[in-house]
Amino acid sequence: MEVEQYIDNLLDSQDAENEIVLSPAALIQIIEEAWLNEKFSPEILPNKIEYIELLLGQLTAMEENLNNTSDKDLKKSIHQLEVERLKYLVCSYLRIRLEKIEMFVEYVLKQENERTVMGEDCYLTESELNFAKNYKEGLDKHFDNIMKVHSTIPTEWKNHIIQPNLHSFVFLKSKANIESIVIDEGNEDETVYVNNDSQMIISYNSISNLVKNGEVQLI
Repeated sequence: MEVEQYIDNLLDSQDAENEIVLSPAALIQIIEEAWLNEKFSPEILPNKIEYIELLLGQLTAMEENLNNTSDKDLKKSIHQLEVERLKYLVCSYLRIRLEKIEMFVEYVLKQENERTVMGEDCYLTESELNFAKNYKEGLDKHFDNIMKVHSTIPTEWKNHIIQPNLHSFVFLKSKANIESIVIDEGNEDETVYVNNDSQMIISYNSISNLVKNGEVQLI
């Protein structure tokens, strides 16, 4: 593909100390898969910010190169369209994550705190974590002000945390042979075998770990 060759040329022109081990096609594929997984997953997934930052760097280089390309070059419009497509992909990915944080902010912060206590990798970036904390603080102040005006409203709602429906059904495509998937945390005998490249619909809770470790792709 001409676009991939175009990015290849940009990578080759960079200093050796900034050498990228991923091919342009592999980088784009990782981000496209991350976007689809985030889009169709009911919960927020581990961030892929290192790949996002890598792609943004390449997009900057591509745009600089395009600015120096003659408008008479017919390939310029094709490359510009690809740049816009990838920028949309990045913006959509980040926007979906922020929407999930807004919708499940208390649940997300609770889960993130538990990961920190257990010494596990965090799902949120530092910026997302700050956003979540500030959003929750603003939300709490807003509802506290409402409670002062409407003192008859019961306060039990404060103990209710809105959570994503992890038992919702999703479509997936397998990226490997998977010997057994336990159906929705059911009996150990209730398992299915999945062939590589096969597709199926299943409860997200049954395959959440497979999504996170890259064995399946949500579609």
